[in-house]
Amino acid sequence: MAVFELSVIVISIAFLLLTHKLYKSIWKKYGIIFCGVLLFEYFTQALWINKGLEAWSYLYLDVNWIITLGWSTIIIVCMTLVNAYANNAGNLAKLLYYIISVSIVGIIAEQVVLGLGIREYSSAVLEVLSGTKMGIVPIEALYYIPTFMALVIAFVIYWMPAAAARKSR
Repeated sequence: MAVFELSVIVISIAFLLLTHKLYKSIWKKYGIIFCGVLLFEYFTQALWINKGLEAWSYLYLDVNWIITLGWSTIIIVCMTLVNAYANNAGNLAKLLYYIISVSIVGIIAEQVVLGLGIREYSSAVLEVLSGTKMGIVPIEALYYIPTFMALVIAFVIYWMPAAAARKSR
């Protein structure tokens, strides 16, 4: 049954429609975020096992566009909230706020997908984890989620001016 998949799709659409009211260029930004997360999922697919999802949601091997959609929505919502509430902050402060907020929500999301049995860690990852957990999420999530999300957010920040310039042509 595709309850998880449909839930992620509906939640993503709802958040995008809400954020679209605040920022008209949200779709372009979301597209860049989606590409960044998809690249991240592709290159790190050996670290996790996404299982139990519908066959139509897998793009390539273990790369799942529903997981990508979920992470992309987390990132766009957190970035939008930071931009709305910390608009006067400097670029470095905003970057840190992005990473912190995405990491907090990401750890909760990781708890959900692990709890539902949708995500597991590969044997290579399990061998190096300390075994200490926050609920069912490994304590190492406190550094791997912010690190990976910093890479995706940097990708977005790098490509946004190019997307904005394309509109002005």
